[in-house]
Amino acid sequence: MNITFQNQNPWRNPDFSFPKDKYIYRQILEKIINHLDKQEITVIVGSRQVGKTFLMKKTIEHLLLKGDMDPKQIFYFNFDSLELIELIQNEKDFLDFVRDYSIKDKRCYIFLDEAQRITNCGLLIKRYFDLGLNIKFIVSGSSSLEVKSEVKETLAGRKRLFELFPITFGEFLAYKGISNTTSIENKLRFEYNHYIDLLNEFILFGGYPGVVKLANAEDKILLLKEIFQSYIQKDIGDFLNVSDVLGFNKLLQMLATQSAQLLKSNELSKLIGVSRYNIEKYLFFLQQTYIVHLLRPYFINIGKALIKTPKLYFIDTGIRNVVFNQFQDLNIRADNGQLAENFVFSELAKSVDLNNLWFYRTTSGTEIDFLYNIGTSVIPIEVKYSESKQRSIPRAFSTVFQKLDIKKALVLTKNYLNRREQSNISVIFQPIFDIPFEEILEK
Repeated sequence: MNITFQNQNPWRNPDFSFPKDKYIYRQILEKIINHLDKQEITVIVGSRQVGKTFLMKKTIEHLLLKGDMDPKQIFYFNFDSLELIELIQNEKDFLDFVRDYSIKDKRCYIFLDEAQRITNCGLLIKRYFDLGLNIKFIVSGSSSLEVKSEVKETLAGRKRLFELFPITFGEFLAYKGISNTTSIENKLRFEYNHYIDLLNEFILFGGYPGVVKLANAEDKILLLKEIFQSYIQKDIGDFLNVSDVLGFNKLLQMLATQSAQLLKSNELSKLIGVSRYNIEKYLFFLQQTYIVHLLRPYFINIGKALIKTPKLYFIDTGIRNVVFNQFQDLNIRADNGQLAENFVFSELAKSVDLNNLWFYRTTSGTEIDFLYNIGTSVIPIEVKYSESKQRSIPRAFSTVFQKLDIKKALVLTKNYLNRREQSNISVIFQPIFDIPFEEILEK
């Protein structure tokens, strides 16, 4: 047996047992496990160090602990190894290898990790899939453009794509041992300061699993810097072949100061001395590699009153802060409102369909942070991150209440909890550390 393969598949050793280490449970794991029975290729994509390999290993653990699965039915290949890349690129050698180390007439589960390292990976996987063998393919790749474009085009109709983001605040709390059964009223009354401290930690350092597991702030910052530098070097410098890395970095630093704000490419071009063409190209790269997202304005059937300039958000607030090089306590920062809004966007991005998420802004300046389109209805979401014993319904809500089909609206506060009615519409006020996704997602 290939030594590299043997080392990557320790469960084939009779004495192997899975480690019992504490880990961060990812809610997407259940969805991936449920897809194992489908013939489609399971594809997991996401940024570097976000936990794709971990999900694959946990999926393998699930299969083997069910009790009816022989370890020889599972093949895991991590393509950091050049010899394994050469093996899979030779169809005869690869199929012979699988046949020799599997069980005849039993379904095989083949995990292909870091598939972006394989030249023309989409075509290669399609070729094996189209052979119609009794094989389930589970593929992961970093968020490089090659993997995303090849997966979408070459494997069209043959795959389901699972996008893996940094962990949610709920997953963060679960890892910290915080029960989700406590009512929001009791959280506010008895544990408010504790929840605010946890929220501050999460917003400052973000949701990359390796960062979350570290206890010391200095260690968290060092790892964030390593993740960011690896991204710049490998994704931007090497893979995407961006020659003007200095200009790219200047753009990122400027974007960090403008998160949760309107993005005007012309102004950015003048400020940092990078052409409009390159600005647009770099923004495309940043979106495709899960660093930022450009949120579009809602303008369907509202006419000329709306502007079309997008707003920019970072997918992870820790990455935003490391680019900005600012890790002061959230309570004393001038940009805490921006960070709170970016945090809400990030949580929404991990939980809802981004194709249905917008913001609202008119040329007169009336603005609502988010509009979530669910079915035929729209839910306005506004972030108001400051302590207050009383909150009024945002004036901007009155505008959209008259124009759109709205049954409920949401105001995310720092400490205010309430529910009111206006124009037969339920307006929910809820603290930001307890975003009521059941209200957002419920039709």
